[in-house]
Amino acid sequence: MCAICGVVRFRDGEPVEQNLLVQMRDSMAHRGPDSAGIFLNKHVGFGHRRLKIIDLHAGAQPMFNEDGTIAVVYNGEIYNFLELREHLIAKGHTFQTKCDTEVIVHAYEEYGIDCPKWFDGMFAFALYDATKNSVFLARDRVGIKPLYFYMDQHQFLFASEVRAILKVLEFRPSANIAALDFYVSVGFVPGETTLFQGVQKLLPGYGLILQDRQVTLSQYWDLNDAPPSELSFGEAQERYAELLQKSIEMSLMSDVPLGAFLSGGIDSSAVVAGMSKSMTEPVKTFSVGYHDDKDASELPYAQCIANIFHTEHHEYILESEEFFASLDLLLEYTEEPIVESAAIALFHLSRLAKEHVTVILSGEGSDEILAGYPLYPIMARLDRIHRVFGYLPSWIHECLSTSLKANEKYTKYVDWMRMSLLNRYRGISNDVTPSIKRKMYQPGFASRLGNDSDVFFEKLLGTLSQSSGLRKMGYLDIKSWLPDDLLVKADKMTMANSLELRVPFLDHHLLEFAMSLPDEYRLKGWEGKLALKKVMEKVLPHEIIYRKKKGFPVPVARWFKEKLYHQVRDVLLDSKSLTRNYFQESYIDNALKRHRQGKEDLSRRLFSLVALEMWHKKYID
Repeated sequence: MCAICGVVRFRDGEPVEQNLLVQMRDSMAHRGPDSAGIFLNKHVGFGHRRLKIIDLHAGAQPMFNEDGTIAVVYNGEIYNFLELREHLIAKGHTFQTKCDTEVIVHAYEEYGIDCPKWFDGMFAFALYDATKNSVFLARDRVGIKPLYFYMDQHQFLFASEVRAILKVLEFRPSANIAALDFYVSVGFVPGETTLFQGVQKLLPGYGLILQDRQVTLSQYWDLNDAPPSELSFGEAQERYAELLQKSIEMSLMSDVPLGAFLSGGIDSSAVVAGMSKSMTEPVKTFSVGYHDDKDASELPYAQCIANIFHTEHHEYILESEEFFASLDLLLEYTEEPIVESAAIALFHLSRLAKEHVTVILSGEGSDEILAGYPLYPIMARLDRIHRVFGYLPSWIHECLSTSLKANEKYTKYVDWMRMSLLNRYRGISNDVTPSIKRKMYQPGFASRLGNDSDVFFEKLLGTLSQSSGLRKMGYLDIKSWLPDDLLVKADKMTMANSLELRVPFLDHHLLEFAMSLPDEYRLKGWEGKLALKKVMEKVLPHEIIYRKKKGFPVPVARWFKEKLYHQVRDVLLDSKSLTRNYFQESYIDNALKRHRQGKEDLSRRLFSLVALEMWHKKYID
């Protein structure tokens, strides 16, 4: 795994300075501690940091074609590179190494900007074509690997992390106010924007061409293209099991030690089961837990799986004081605030895992593709309620809102009952509805926000106008929550510790197949991930398969009520708080009191405000 960066100057005769490129590159040394390289061609410069995984003695980057007219820097793994290599050799291409990077160079020579369609894996790369004086960027289909860019009248910048772009800018970027409503609503910023004004993300499944100072974006893949499956449920189970095992086996491609994160839930347990089936040595597994909240700790379940598959098991215990002290560290590596308390646990678990392995497998993606979240069936029931609720007189709506307004959970559900799915669903992490925002935001600030977040989500849902509600929700989460929250957390917390993460559930063949299945193969009543659960009944204990989903939970509700209450209060009600211009002090004070008194669990809301305040102080003001 690696870090990439680059600069393209637009002013005539203005070269890229080597020392600046080195600063950009080395600001991401944690992503690639093993070696470094640069490429300079007057107005174009690329930088690369490498974490050696495959072909440890070759594969230095930037890498070139035979005549040096094409240069590439690349972050990721292309699992089918050996097959592609033979295919390209048969077409007359000559290879100098046995690493996957060189496949990108020759695939581009053969197929141009369509080359990403040929790659199975996770990737973000940049390629300079001297014959066209163009730069081509591409990102994998679901956004496993990050790629940011910035452009003004003088230059174009790109990097695996925002920090490298900030090294070049001569000013401190302001907060992107238009994106702040996204963050408040769902706990992250989806789509192409970021909270840094002017810094953008290349969307998953997209390529970008920079030529003659013009940027052109093109989409090379979309899940919407998957045709519906006509297999029986039994046939679907067999096919799903085959594709999952194949994906796990591809993810084992490595010349360095590898292991797996293990929560003891069905997803990580299925990955460990598949690894154990294909590996000759014991799988190294890693779990996190808590001494002071056994309800949150999943260590007994993880130990159960470790015993069944005879893994080399390791545990990390996270304490409340360590959690709060790590908030600044979290923002150092995520760079944008995300409402993911589990990211801190993941950081410390990754640091432990790095002592034993260099590659780690994880279970991200299964819930989105197989309807594993409880909110999916809840939304289906709300659709039925909405059809009735919409006919009720407005005075009943107002009575309900007034009687329930003290409790945010109930307020959210009343808002949802009023709305159709198109207007209601904002992703699995949707937590702040319009009625709550009216209490949160300063009136003057609310008027500046507009409706960008609503337009974004409604547009995504609208692309599947003929699909079921379940398919629409899964599609939206795969296009937003997955790449811009879960995979950001997973990538940046592991790479902060120079650990490569692989996610076999997100192989695009498996993803397309799972999303093509009829709704009833994925969700039956309240039971999601039905196909996977039926497959795993032959492999895992019933209590693992059918237990309530947790997924590396952190006991922040208890900690924010007890041990960490005063630290949270001090951050949010500090007289120098930088987010006072956004939020009403009376709302924050009331939220703190209600949470401490146990009237409702507002830990997620409080965590989001703490993260935003600390991000402001660290990056903006």
